[in-house]
Amino acid sequence: MNKEILKKWILFAEADLDAAQRLFKSPHPSQWTYLLILWHCHQTIEKALKMIMIKKEKEIFKIHDLLRLIELSEIKFSKEDFKFIKKLNKYYLKSRYPDLIYKPLSNPDKKITKNYLEKTIDLFLWLKK
Repeated sequence: MNKEILKKWILFAEADLDAAQRLFKSPHPSQWTYLLILWHCHQTIEKALKMIMIKKEKEIFKIHDLLRLIELSEIKFSKEDFKFIKKLNKYYLKSRYPDLIYKPLSNPDKKITKNYLEKTIDLFLWLKK
């Protein structure tokens, strides 16, 4: 295992988590702000799973499907955590341009977004260990 590469992935995941937390503090959030927060939460978990794969010396694939990354990383999650990740998985946005989003998105509010952000923080800290 290359510790320098692993360290870069940790910093990269932490930057996404930091971005999500900063966006959550936005004084005038909109639906798009909440969607971007959830996208950064997705990215945090995606990078954490890839970090695990690096630690296990597995090949990293350029995919964004969290459920497939769980399979590849061989991490065992609780039913509750797996259910959360499955819900978070839908917030990977191939495009951040509103006219190019191909699938209907839910309309997350502050309460839902806060819940997802808190759960992402907990999961990231667990995966980081």
